[in-house]
Amino acid sequence: MSTFQSPSDGGPLDFLTERDGETESWARADPREALIESFGRFGYKVTLRDGESVHYCALGIEDGEYIGRCDCKGWEYHDGPCAHLCTLRKADFLELIDVASTDGSPDDEHEMRHATNEALEGEPHDGAIERSRDYEREMEGRA
Repeated sequence: MSTFQSPSDGGPLDFLTERDGETESWARADPREALIESFGRFGYKVTLRDGESVHYCALGIEDGEYIGRCDCKGWEYHDGPCAHLCTLRKADFLELIDVASTDGSPDDEHEMRHATNEALEGEPHDGAIERSRDYEREMEGRA
């Protein structure tokens, strides 16, 4: 079971619905006209031809399905993948990029969130660390 937070549509990225629905995100996505720069295992900088700025994306494959995130407003406020993620999916289909597999581990989650510059509190395993600290404080209080 993945530790990744579900995307806005509640599951893996649904590129087929974008394609079949001929959405604006799918129509704008043209990997041959975009600037795509990979970094790290999951990170991509994507600039669309009609876009004004670079956007930071993370894309991976878990259990045969695409998962990912983007720092753009389209990802934040709309259901389904944004044009930047659709561009990466098309680029993978055309073998212009090689999307890495993830096992859903906290380390992979941290790396994906880091790729999109999401603020993280503490270390990659801060939840476990905080629970341990709380437990230690509780045990000290009982002593």
